[in-house]
Amino acid sequence: MRAVIWMLLDLLSIVSATWLAYRYIGGAWISPSDSDVALGLTCSLLLLLAFVVVGVYAGKYQTRPTGAIARIVLMSLLAWAVANRAVIDMQVDQAQVTAWLDLCLIISIALMAAIRVLCGEWIRRVESKHAQARRVVVVGDAAYLERWLPRAKREAGGYAIVATWASESSPQTEHGTSGALKTLVTKAKHRDFDELWLALPMSRQEEISRYIKALQHHFIDIRLFADVQNLPLFNPTATKVAGTTFIDLVTSPRHCEDVWSKSLFDRLFALCVLLLLSPVLLAIAALVKLTSRGPVFFRQRRKGVDGREFTILKFRSMHVHREAAGRLTQASKNDKRVTPIGRFLRKTSLDELPQFINVLFGQMSVVGPRPHALEHDDFYMRLIDGYMYRYRIKPGITGWAQINGARGETAQVECMARRVALDLFYIQHWSFWLDLKIVVMTVFNGFAGRNAY
Repeated sequence: MRAVIWMLLDLLSIVSATWLAYRYIGGAWISPSDSDVALGLTCSLLLLLAFVVVGVYAGKYQTRPTGAIARIVLMSLLAWAVANRAVIDMQVDQAQVTAWLDLCLIISIALMAAIRVLCGEWIRRVESKHAQARRVVVVGDAAYLERWLPRAKREAGGYAIVATWASESSPQTEHGTSGALKTLVTKAKHRDFDELWLALPMSRQEEISRYIKALQHHFIDIRLFADVQNLPLFNPTATKVAGTTFIDLVTSPRHCEDVWSKSLFDRLFALCVLLLLSPVLLAIAALVKLTSRGPVFFRQRRKGVDGREFTILKFRSMHVHREAAGRLTQASKNDKRVTPIGRFLRKTSLDELPQFINVLFGQMSVVGPRPHALEHDDFYMRLIDGYMYRYRIKPGITGWAQINGARGETAQVECMARRVALDLFYIQHWSFWLDLKIVVMTVFNGFAGRNAY
């Protein structure tokens, strides 16, 4: 939420600076034309996209504004230099336009720097006020829990311990009721809690593995107590709560400092694509509508981040048909259900373009594991270990698996297993620059595939 607030404030600062500089050049007030307004807004959005790329909104710079301000100054100067070069090449009224660019640069940097210095603490308070506590179930030895829980309940900011489970013969909650591991799995399935903390020694690997395996199909973060309070910790995949360090065994990367940058980049990139390709989108929509009966868009429920369902959009590439409940047949070579225009769309992946609307709404990412049909999820999650870990991040339009040839029909389980392995590699090695690499490789190499029917 903090990154979104900063982004909106920066956009307001850039637009305000553009307007003020335009309205007051050399002491003369003038009124901008509609084309000038459109150009100013476009340039503002492009500058904001540049801020996202260089990490202005990364978590570490939200608490230390000097890093963000330095990047803002650098990118603003670069944009100013490019704009001045364009003025020279276009041979327009250089004196007036240069004066506007200079004034716009000074005002925008001053506004963004001042807001970061003056409003930083207020934004942090707004974020903490609206943050929802993560519900936690703690499993551990009774003696340790008795010592640690009182402190945890006082100091575990952002977390709410809803139940404790003694690790001996039978589980027990704070109210004295008992249950089994199946009960815990049932509660996870119904999303009754968000995280499981294991206060167990690392020597009990079999017991730890039992919890991980039992919850692998559910979107529960699992952390392991590590008794290293007196040791310096260098592992970034760890969480400290109430003086105790927990190793993150299975977690979604919601606290990664670059997650917000990825989300902001996704929305800005999607907006640019939809605007630039709007003539292409309209032409494809007309072809789909004119060449076969049925709606323009194909809609289907898919799983998103942490298993939350959403409706994915594609251009319809098949004749309208109905399948038996719970059954979904993948498209195969020479599939008669595919329309002539649909075959071209599927081969070139142009049928996926409407998913930029899903990206704009925050349901998908530009880069990430491809979301599969719910029927396929139910089938493959029982055959492939770690299959559901793919949904620990937002699904994407393209991904590491797709640019490595793992797309289209999965006639054998081995094909899906390879795709899952590539997706998990991407999640484990994710970086903003890896996303940019995948986008570039998709543009040049990834639109067509042998297995796309």
